[in-house]
This record gives sequence, C-alpha cells and structure tokens, in this order.
Amino acid sequence: MGIGPLLLCVLLIVVLWWGPGWLLGEALGVRRTLLPVVAPLLGMGALTVIGVMGNSLGLSWQLLPVTAVLLVLAGILFGARILLRRYFPDKFGTPARSQPSIFGKHRFAGSWWILLAGLVAGGAVAGVSWIVGTEGLLGINQDWDIPWHANMIRLISVNHEWDPGIAGNFAYYDTSIPDAPIRSYPIAFHAVLSLFWPLSSVSIPVFLNVFVLVMMAVQLPLSTMALTMLVTRRPIAVAAAAAVSGWFTVYPYDLLWRGPLIPFFAGMLLVGPFAFLAVKGALERQKFWVLGIAFGAVGVIAVHPSLAFVVLPVLVFWLLSALIRRKGRILGITVYLAVSGVLAAIIGMPIIAQMLKESARVSKQVWAADTDRNGAIQNIVFLNHGSMAMPILTALVALGCLAVAFRIRMWWYFGPVLAFAFLSVYTMGSDSPRFMTLTAPFYDDQWRIFGILVMLLVPLAGLGVAQAAEAVEWAIRRIRNRPVRSNAHEGRRPNHVVTAAAAAAVLLVSGIAAIPYFKQNAQRININTKVDGATLSTSEVGLLSKIDQYVPQDATVLNDSCDGSVWMYALGDRMPMIRHFEILPTNRQLLVLQKLPELATDPEVREAAAELGIEWVYVADGRIRAWDEPKAGLTQPDSIPFLKLVVREGNAALYQIDWSQLPGGKEAFDAAAKDRVQLDGVPGILENRNPDGIAPLGRIC
Repeated sequence: MGIGPLLLCVLLIVVLWWGPGWLLGEALGVRRTLLPVVAPLLGMGALTVIGVMGNSLGLSWQLLPVTAVLLVLAGILFGARILLRRYFPDKFGTPARSQPSIFGKHRFAGSWWILLAGLVAGGAVAGVSWIVGTEGLLGINQDWDIPWHANMIRLISVNHEWDPGIAGNFAYYDTSIPDAPIRSYPIAFHAVLSLFWPLSSVSIPVFLNVFVLVMMAVQLPLSTMALTMLVTRRPIAVAAAAAVSGWFTVYPYDLLWRGPLIPFFAGMLLVGPFAFLAVKGALERQKFWVLGIAFGAVGVIAVHPSLAFVVLPVLVFWLLSALIRRKGRILGITVYLAVSGVLAAIIGMPIIAQMLKESARVSKQVWAADTDRNGAIQNIVFLNHGSMAMPILTALVALGCLAVAFRIRMWWYFGPVLAFAFLSVYTMGSDSPRFMTLTAPFYDDQWRIFGILVMLLVPLAGLGVAQAAEAVEWAIRRIRNRPVRSNAHEGRRPNHVVTAAAAAAVLLVSGIAAIPYFKQNAQRININTKVDGATLSTSEVGLLSKIDQYVPQDATVLNDSCDGSVWMYALGDRMPMIRHFEILPTNRQLLVLQKLPELATDPEVREAAAELGIEWVYVADGRIRAWDEPKAGLTQPDSIPFLKLVVREGNAALYQIDWSQLPGGKEAFDAAAKDRVQLDGVPGILENRNPDGIAPLGRIC
C-alpha cells in the first residue's frame, strides 16, 4: 500500500471519527478543550439516532443524506441554544466555572504541553506495536470474528440501510430468520464505517487495520486521559497514564488478536470520555450538555451494549462519593444525571429494542475457566493472561493504589476496580454458575472482563508514575534544603519542572525495562494477523479479491466455511453459501457439502443443490483450526466429471458445475429458483420460501 492511499484512509477515518461529534459538540457548547476527547462519543450517538430513526422514515444510509440530516440537527441545536440563552439568560446563561481550568488547583504553566507529550508517547508505542503486529497494516486476521465485521461493512455500504435484522438475513437465507441463532446484530460500528470505506480505495481488511491504528495512536491515550481525570486532575498523572496506555498486553492487545473484538475495543475507548463528560456536566450544571450526554450514552450502547455495564458502576460509585463529599449539591447532580439517562433512554429506545433481541443468545454464552482461583489472582497481580508477567506495570499500579489509599476523595475508584477484579477471578478461575448473571453481558468471557479491569487499572499506573515523581521531587527539595525563608509557605511549593522531569525519568527507566512487553504486544497481534496465514494464504486472498471477474453478481458459491472462504463477500463482493465460521449449515447445505460428487446419481443431493442455487464451488486447503477436516464433498474436486475448473491460484481454486451434464439439465436448476427471492435488491442476500432446518452439528469449525 502506497503512502497516498494510506494518508487518504487516515484522513477519512479522522474525519469520520471526530467530525460529526465535533459539529454536534460545537452546537451544544461543549468546550473545545474537551471536544477531541468526547467528539467520537457524541458522533457515534448522533449517527446511531439518525440511522435508527432514519431507517423507519426511509432515509438512505449514504454519506450525503446522512451528512445533510446531521447538519440540520446541529443547526437546530445551535439555534435552540442561542435562543434560550438570549431569552432566558438567568436559566441558560453560561454557568460560572467551579474551577479555574480543567486541571483545577493542580494547573501550572506547561500543563497542556505535558499532556501533549503523554499523548504522543503513548500513541507512538501503541501505534508502532499495531503496525508491526499487522505486518505493515496489510495482514488479515486469520481467526473468528473479523470476517463478520468486514462483511457487514460491505453489506451496509451496498444496501444503504440501517437495519440490524439484515445481519440475520445475511447469515441465514435457507432457514426462517426467527429460528436462526443470529436474528439481529448491533451494527452501529459497521454502519458508521460503511459511510467512508467506499471512498478509501483500499480493501476492507486494510481499512479496518488503519482504523485500529488511529484508535491506538490517538483515541487510546485520549480515552485514558479522560478516565484518569475522574480520579485525579494532576496533569503529570494524566499524561503518564496516556504514556503507558499502550504498554499493557491484556488491554488492548489481547482483545485485538482474539477475533478480533474491534467493536468491543472501540466501545471501550468511549467509556472514559462518556464518564468524564457526564461527571463534568453534572458538576458544572451545563444544561446543554444533557443532550450531549444522552447522545453519548446511545453511542456507547450502540457500539457494544455490554459496555453500559462498565459505565454504570463507574458513575454509581462516583455518585456515592459525591453523596458524601458534596452534600449540598447532590440533589442537583442526581437530577442532572437522571434527566440525561431518561433522555438517553427515549432517543435510544429503538436501538435498545433491536439489541434486546440478541440478549437471550448472548446470555447463554459460557466460557470455561482456564485456571484455578489462585492462578486467576496471580494473573491479576502480574497483569498477564496467557502472556508474560509484567512486574514493572504491577509496581506502577501498586504505587497508584497507594496514592489513592492516602487520598480519601479517590477511594470511590476502588469500587469499580474491585468489582471487575472479583468478576475476573470468578470467570478465569471458576466454573460455578452462581454469578453467571453478572458476567452474561460480557458473554461470560474472561478475556473481555480482564480487559475491562486492566482498562480501569491504567489510570492507577499513571498515578503511580506521578506519585514516584512527586516523591523524587520532595526528596530533592529536602536534600537541597532551600526554602524561601521570607515566605515559608512559598518554600513548600513543589517544583513542577523537577516533578515533570522525574516523571519522564521514571517512564524512561520503566520503558527500557518494559521493552520485552512492547515486543510481546506486537507478537500477540501477529499471532493471527498475517499477510500469508494458515486460514487465508496470499493466493486465497488474491483469488477471493478478484472472484467477481468469474462469478455473476447474484450467484451463490458453495464453500467450506472453515477454509477462510467466509471472506469472499468482504474481499470480492460475491456471496459464499456459508458466510461466517460460526454459522451452522442447514440440512440441505450440509448434504451438498458432504455429497457433492453424488450430484449426478442422488436426486436428493441434486434437488438440494438446485434449491440452494449452487452453480459455483470454491475449494481451498486453508484451515481456521488445524484439526478441522475439510467437508467430504470438497476433498477431490478435480475427480468430479461435471465440475469445470475455472481458475486456480496457489492453494485455492474456483469450479463451475456443468448442470447440462446432470439429469434434468439446466432446466431443472432454473426451475428451482422459484423458491429463492432477493431481499431489498441486495445481490446475494436471499430468502428461501421453502426454508430448511439447521443441521444439529454444534459448532461448525
């Protein structure tokens, strides 16, 4: 990939991720110092509301109409804010700031430069780790979830419709959708990316890689800063947290090589900004931010519903702390947050209702424990899960915990940390169903829950760096013994230059010691992300990317889902019969996969293939799991007389069935098409009027 397409792709993602929310934030009067952090949150919420409500009104999900609606929405909100301030200045005037700056009493000259340094340092480490791990952004993840995300992006960009139900139609066209395991799917992440991907001139896997690069290099440290600001406003602590945000393996790297869980990771990056916006708005009584907080809540839920169960504990424990420390203001704070929540429920009800369709399926997911209770505790202490222990980071987090313990105003933060530490121990080290309800929103997945815990621990690591730096500065002052005698109080003030220098030294020393962590993080990403991998070889990617040169647009291609052909639609805009590793075949799909060579001799197999519209066959020897056996009917395609080889590229081949050689000929094949109808005019998205039952196989791969 040349530098030109890369820069264009980065620019598109930056505009997409920050642009809509920045426009909305300006309309609502959100300070520009906050907009870089909260703009993605506001934008995701606004686009979700536009998508869900617009779909019911027939709005085409394309860049121009969506942009027009967004501009109208921003214009209305801006006009309403100006009018209310003009005619009701007492109620809607700009409230007096409770603190002189975002840092409060901790502000000092150069605070913003320190934050910028932390942002650059953290983003550089995380960004480089991602680039190396993805083999220069060209690698394709060889594992479970990523082709689904890629397929959904293309599907929505072609369909121009915000409708989670389309995911069920995409997954299953040969059975009735209400009986399929996937009936609906939260598509906000995919729908938003689908607006700009067609303009990028790169493949969807590369587009996703560049998207995550921007998240790692910019949004990860920004989100960490926002989360840290809830605990402390010390600029050095906030900057240090940003600097170390890309050092930990469990979060974010383990969430990105396993699947990868890109929507979940993107949603985690909105947790800190949302909590910070809600808390700051409540404390400062920013009335116009109420709608922004409501949009933000919709954004978090839309990207990944489970993250609502991360935001809530953080806000609840903060509110309990405010109840003790801010007795005179607690009623106003509570009412403010309650109004924001009610408004979020109102504007977010359509997307919430759609996602509740999947709640039963999600809650049934169970992951087996992978260690015992002592092993789980050890994992948490040393911040590792199937990776090397990280004692350097453990020490920084421990220092941060010590700093919190000596500051009673920070004690509330132990609440969410201990809650997710408990859930991590439970999911990693126990198979007891006692607390299954608590872990159900996270698929009972110890990797996700441990990732959330580590996300909450990163601010403590930043606070630990600041605490160490402050201790160094205090020791230097004591050694020098140079108080200003004419003003003893002035002599006790810390020297911020020395503190910042000490923090930089702590980070430098820790970073040198943590070099093995950086190497491990890139290696973790590279476990599954390959240019030439076991599931998708370079040859397979090449053939799938140009399969549209051979296969008609409305055709369905017989495929073995476990060989990587589920990437066919995302890469080549042609529909495989089975479109995700997780999708179980129907009985007649399985019959054709097992008995394709008997098409000429078995009427039942021939009838099943005709009803499915199978005229093309894709065969490759890549495997998502090394122990997966290829489907019996696809093991010797060259020995089947009615299969014509169309193209072979390395270990992948495309064949065409010559129906004229089969009993009944092409006429019998065409006659069976009466039961297949296209949905919404999207080529390959079919529904069968004669649906079949799902084969009782368990997991297909």
